[in-house]
Amino acid sequence: MGLFSRKPPPLPDALPSGPWAILHGKQGDGVMIIRVNTGAQAIAGHPRFDHRAGFATRCATTTANPTGLPSVEENAELQQVEERLDEALRGDREALMVLAITGGGVKEWVFYTADPESTKRRALEFVKTVTSHKLQFYIKPDPGWEAYRQLSQP
Repeated sequence: MGLFSRKPPPLPDALPSGPWAILHGKQGDGVMIIRVNTGAQAIAGHPRFDHRAGFATRCATTTANPTGLPSVEENAELQQVEERLDEALRGDREALMVLAITGGGVKEWVFYTADPESTKRRALEFVKTVTSHKLQFYIKPDPGWEAYRQLSQP
C-alpha cells in the first residue's frame, strides 16, 4: 500500500439474515416469486460488498407445471440446497444472500460478496456437493447493487 492509500472500510459487525419479503410477478405466461432479504437494505451499496454472485439451476419438474414453478417436492430439495449454499458462502461476513428468485423453470439465488476470489473458491467446492441439480454461477462487479435494487421493489 502506498503512503496515501486508503484502507478499505471495515465489514459490518453483522450481516442481516432478514427479515424477508415475498414479491409476486409474471414471467412470460408463468409466475415469478422473488424472496427479498429486506434487512440487506441496511448495507446495500456497502463499498466492501461490491461484487454480485448469482447461482441458478433448472427446475426438473416444471415441464408438467404450467406456472413455471417447481413441484412441492422439488422445491423442498431446492430449499435444502439454498440453506447449504448460504452457509457455504457466508463465511465470516464474506457473502450475503439477498434474493431467491423462482420462475420460468429456474431457481436463482443472488448474493453480494466482500471477497469475490474466496467466494469463487467456496462456490466451486459447493457446486461439487450438489447432486440433485446442476448449478451454474457467475461473479461480477455490481457496486451499486443494481440487481438487488431492481428486483426488491414491489
